[in-house]
Amino acid sequence: MPMSTDIIKLVVGIDSLEDFVAWQKKERHEYDGQDANLIHTRYCPKQADEILRSGGSAYRVIKGRTCCRQKILGFEQIQRTDGSKACVIYTDTQIIETYHKPQRAFQGWRYLKNENRPKDLGVYDASTRKTVQDMPAELVSELREAGLL
Repeated sequence: MPMSTDIIKLVVGIDSLEDFVAWQKKERHEYDGQDANLIHTRYCPKQADEILRSGGSAYRVIKGRTCCRQKILGFEQIQRTDGSKACVIYTDTQIIETYHKPQRAFQGWRYLKNENRPKDLGVYDASTRKTVQDMPAELVSELREAGLL
């Protein structure tokens, strides 16, 4: 199965995946006749065509953990009010939760190497999502010790 070209980007000002999902639901825009979410960034990826051709995603880091992804739908170069150029990355509104993986902070976005991509858990659904409170205390303790919570 061919691998996609993906990017990874930090989400700033959001404390949890639940908060991110709620924010994304409020921040819908239209792109090419469909609902989309936006990522604002300074530079457009040089491999934008390859990202689109391969069905690439934007993996999102919240509070030091890569925890979800959204399929990238398109890119648009824009000019800010101060005259500088920027890039808008349009993503699908469907959020795919991934295994939560520790990630150090960085600026902007980065290409995500295929071997570093966390595996998908499935489409995020708050109504069926289990929380830490639903897990046995011993399991929570072991996951925290391993750095996974």
